[in-house]
Amino acid sequence: MAPRAFFGPPRDAPAPGGLHVSVHIVPVYADCLVVFDVTSPSAHGRWLPWAIIDFGQNPYEAASLLVDDWCDASLDDLSLADVMSLEVPGGGWELAVIFRASLTSAPSGDHERVAVLTGKGHYDAIGAFDPVDIQRWVETSPATESSPPTGSRGLIF
Repeated sequence: MAPRAFFGPPRDAPAPGGLHVSVHIVPVYADCLVVFDVTSPSAHGRWLPWAIIDFGQNPYEAASLLVDDWCDASLDDLSLADVMSLEVPGGGWELAVIFRASLTSAPSGDHERVAVLTGKGHYDAIGAFDPVDIQRWVETSPATESSPPTGSRGLIF
Protein backbone atom coordinates (compact mmCIF):
# COMPACT_ATOMS: atom_id res chain seq x y z
CA MET A 1 0.00 0.00 0.00
CA ALA A 2 1.31 3.45 -0.91
CA PRO A 3 1.95 5.92 1.91
CA ARG A 4 -0.74 8.49 2.65
CA ALA A 5 -0.28 12.13 1.57
CA PHE A 6 0.62 13.78 4.88
CA PHE A 7 3.21 16.52 4.72
CA GLY A 8 5.11 18.75 7.10
CA PRO A 9 4.91 22.50 7.68
CA PRO A 10 4.96 25.00 4.78
CA ARG A 11 8.30 25.70 3.04
CA ASP A 12 9.60 28.41 0.74
CA ALA A 13 10.91 26.00 -1.91
CA PRO A 14 10.13 22.56 -3.30
CA ALA A 15 11.63 19.55 -1.52
CA PRO A 16 12.27 16.07 -2.94
CA GLY A 17 9.22 13.98 -2.13
CA GLY A 18 7.26 17.08 -1.16
CA LEU A 19 3.93 18.43 -2.31
CA HIS A 20 2.76 21.76 -3.58
CA VAL A 21 -0.71 22.90 -4.55
CA SER A 22 -0.91 25.07 -7.62
CA VAL A 23 -3.59 27.04 -9.40
CA HIS A 24 -3.66 27.23 -13.20
CA ILE A 25 -5.86 29.49 -15.31
CA VAL A 26 -7.22 28.59 -18.73
CA PRO A 27 -8.07 32.04 -20.15
CA VAL A 28 -10.72 32.00 -22.88
CA TYR A 29 -11.70 35.00 -24.99
CA ALA A 30 -14.14 34.81 -27.93
CA ASP A 31 -14.15 30.99 -27.63
CA CYS A 32 -10.36 30.90 -28.15
CA LEU A 33 -7.60 29.99 -25.73
CA VAL A 34 -5.31 32.81 -24.62
CA VAL A 35 -1.71 31.77 -23.94
CA PHE A 36 1.24 33.87 -22.90
CA ASP A 37 4.63 33.88 -24.59
CA VAL A 38 6.92 34.53 -21.65
CA THR A 39 10.28 36.13 -22.38
CA SER A 40 11.62 36.09 -18.82
CA PRO A 41 14.90 34.11 -18.76
CA SER A 42 13.75 32.09 -15.75
CA ALA A 43 10.47 30.93 -17.36
CA HIS A 44 10.92 31.30 -21.13
CA GLY A 45 8.22 29.68 -23.32
CA ARG A 46 4.48 29.46 -23.75
CA TRP A 47 2.44 29.35 -20.56
CA LEU A 48 -0.96 29.48 -18.98
CA PRO A 49 -1.12 31.68 -15.86
CA TRP A 50 -0.22 29.68 -12.78
CA ALA A 51 1.10 30.01 -9.25
CA ILE A 52 1.77 27.93 -6.19
CA ILE A 53 -0.85 28.92 -3.64
CA ASP A 54 0.04 30.15 -0.18
CA PHE A 55 -0.49 27.89 2.80
CA GLY A 56 -4.19 28.05 3.75
CA GLN A 57 -5.12 30.22 0.74
CA ASN A 58 -8.48 29.63 -0.93
CA PRO A 59 -7.86 28.33 -4.50
CA TYR A 60 -10.62 30.61 -5.91
CA GLU A 61 -8.90 33.61 -4.32
CA ALA A 62 -5.55 32.56 -5.80
CA ALA A 63 -7.19 32.07 -9.21
CA SER A 64 -8.87 35.47 -9.06
CA LEU A 65 -5.54 37.14 -8.21
CA LEU A 66 -3.90 35.39 -11.19
CA VAL A 67 -6.62 36.63 -13.53
CA ASP A 68 -6.13 40.16 -12.18
CA ASP A 69 -2.37 39.95 -12.69
CA TRP A 70 -2.15 38.16 -16.04
CA CYS A 71 -5.46 39.01 -17.75
CA ASP A 72 -6.06 42.66 -16.85
CA ALA A 73 -9.02 41.68 -14.61
CA SER A 74 -11.31 41.39 -17.64
CA LEU A 75 -13.20 38.49 -16.05
CA ASP A 76 -16.74 37.46 -16.96
CA ASP A 77 -16.75 34.03 -15.25
CA LEU A 78 -14.32 31.95 -13.22
CA SER A 79 -15.16 28.28 -12.83
CA LEU A 80 -13.40 25.17 -11.61
CA ALA A 81 -12.38 23.10 -14.64
CA ASP A 82 -10.31 20.24 -13.25
CA VAL A 83 -8.00 18.97 -10.53
CA MET A 84 -4.96 16.97 -11.62
CA SER A 85 -2.17 15.08 -9.92
CA LEU A 86 1.22 15.79 -11.55
CA GLU A 87 4.71 14.48 -10.91
CA VAL A 88 7.33 17.13 -10.24
CA PRO A 89 10.94 16.72 -11.36
CA GLY A 90 13.04 15.69 -8.37
CA GLY A 91 10.46 13.32 -6.92
CA GLY A 92 7.79 15.77 -5.83
CA TRP A 93 4.05 15.90 -6.34
CA GLU A 94 1.84 18.74 -7.54
CA LEU A 95 -1.88 18.96 -6.97
CA ALA A 96 -2.99 21.28 -9.78
CA VAL A 97 -6.33 23.07 -9.43
CA ILE A 98 -7.37 24.33 -12.87
CA PHE A 99 -9.86 27.14 -13.45
CA ARG A 100 -11.45 28.32 -16.69
CA ALA A 101 -11.58 32.11 -16.96
CA SER A 102 -14.04 33.58 -19.47
CA LEU A 103 -12.68 36.99 -20.40
CA THR A 104 -14.56 40.05 -21.62
CA SER A 105 -11.53 41.40 -23.50
CA ALA A 106 -8.20 40.12 -24.72
CA PRO A 107 -5.38 40.65 -22.20
CA SER A 108 -2.75 43.21 -23.11
CA GLY A 109 0.21 41.38 -21.57
CA ASP A 110 3.34 43.21 -20.45
CA HIS A 111 7.05 43.47 -21.27
CA GLU A 112 7.71 39.83 -20.16
CA ARG A 113 4.37 38.22 -21.11
CA VAL A 114 2.84 38.62 -24.55
CA ALA A 115 -0.80 37.51 -24.72
CA VAL A 116 -1.51 35.37 -27.79
CA LEU A 117 -5.02 34.44 -28.91
CA THR A 118 -4.81 30.96 -30.44
CA GLY A 119 -6.95 29.95 -33.37
CA LYS A 120 -10.39 28.60 -32.53
CA GLY A 121 -10.11 24.83 -32.13
CA HIS A 122 -6.27 24.87 -32.14
CA TYR A 123 -4.71 23.15 -29.12
CA ASP A 124 -1.10 22.27 -28.32
CA ALA A 125 0.44 20.74 -25.21
CA ILE A 126 1.34 23.42 -22.68
CA GLY A 127 3.56 22.42 -19.80
CA ALA A 128 2.23 19.20 -18.28
CA PHE A 129 -1.17 19.57 -19.97
CA ASP A 130 -2.16 17.55 -23.03
CA PRO A 131 -4.04 19.12 -25.95
CA VAL A 132 -7.14 17.00 -25.26
CA ASP A 133 -7.38 18.36 -21.70
CA ILE A 134 -6.91 21.95 -22.84
CA GLN A 135 -9.57 21.48 -25.51
CA ARG A 136 -12.02 20.14 -22.92
CA TRP A 137 -11.36 23.08 -20.60
CA VAL A 138 -11.78 25.68 -23.35
CA GLU A 139 -14.83 24.18 -25.01
CA THR A 140 -16.72 23.32 -21.80
CA SER A 141 -18.13 26.35 -20.05
CA PRO A 142 -20.90 26.76 -17.49
CA ALA A 143 -23.18 27.80 -20.36
CA THR A 144 -22.49 24.61 -22.35
CA GLU A 145 -22.62 22.11 -19.48
CA SER A 146 -25.76 20.05 -19.31
CA SER A 147 -28.34 21.31 -16.88
CA PRO A 148 -31.81 20.14 -15.91
CA PRO A 149 -34.54 21.15 -18.37
CA THR A 150 -36.44 24.34 -17.60
CA GLY A 151 -39.07 23.62 -14.98
CA SER A 152 -37.24 20.51 -13.74
CA ARG A 153 -36.96 20.12 -10.00
CA GLY A 154 -33.68 18.20 -10.34
CA LEU A 155 -33.04 15.20 -8.15
CA ILE A 156 -35.73 14.55 -5.60
CA PHE A 157 -35.22 11.99 -2.82
